[in-house]
Amino acid sequence: MNQIAQEDVLRALKKFKRLAKQDFLASSLMSNPQFWSEQAEARRAVYDELMKWVENDGVESAYQKAQEWYVTLPQIRMDEPNAPLHGQEQALEMFFMVLGIGAPQIEQWKAQRPASHGSTPSTSDDSRLSMGVYGA
Repeated sequence: MNQIAQEDVLRALKKFKRLAKQDFLASSLMSNPQFWSEQAEARRAVYDELMKWVENDGVESAYQKAQEWYVTLPQIRMDEPNAPLHGQEQALEMFFMVLGIGAPQIEQWKAQRPASHGSTPSTSDDSRLSMGVYGA
């Protein structure tokens, strides 16, 4: 992970959150409005959580938590679209890219995931559940 100033990370996350809001507002124009609105809302919720972690615990701690979270996400099956899961994955991947984490590392983490995406993964981090990130 590259060393990036906390302010720069927060600035990037705020921009991503604004893009997710724009996507949410434009979702009604898409061919599957419900999917795209749920996907955008999930991204916004993840960005909120990441910003909170960066502000309260610092960039390194937020990175560690995000990496653990990413690995616990179930693998996405293209034959069964899951908008919240897609949104969570995309938001976490954008965070990793801001930190300079390359695609090979992200693919390694993805390979460690549980095989199915039936129910939402269990977690000991109640803050993620209370923020509505899982099953957003």
